[in-house]
Amino acid sequence: MTTYLVLASPGARIPDQHSVMIADRFAPLAFVAPVLWLLFSRLWLEAIGALLLLSAAVMAGSSGQPFAGLAISLAVSTITALEGRNWRSAALQRRGWRLVDVVEADDPETAYEIHASQAVEQAGQTSARAGPPVLKPGRPTGRETGSIGLVPVERI
Repeated sequence: MTTYLVLASPGARIPDQHSVMIADRFAPLAFVAPVLWLLFSRLWLEAIGALLLLSAAVMAGSSGQPFAGLAISLAVSTITALEGRNWRSAALQRRGWRLVDVVEADDPETAYEIHASQAVEQAGQTSARAGPPVLKPGRPTGRETGSIGLVPVERI
């Protein structure tokens, strides 16, 4: 099974028929042709960076250091294949898309069906629940506590 990130378009209601399902897995095409894959995914800055690094790899290979050139090009391909889909998700979120769900499924259509059924179920539970929010005793109101990694944080 594959984990899918479900991103809803800006201002859309959940579930959205125009939602984007991004598989969180290795991208083989990004490994074979990283710059083309990045351009196709509209990751312009990442494509420029990959092109510069691959150009440096070619220059290193032609200047008598073939192993350095091979290592650089292999590193660019591997990193793009492993992280390219996360870069695409982050780029969409910067453009206003919202990460609304993370679903495990075999294919994107099944992932959308699972997401839609969960969204309808949550909407039904939210409308059935009425009344004021319940405050838990012993926790101060107006402050949030938590942690970022190993660092405790208190927000006011």
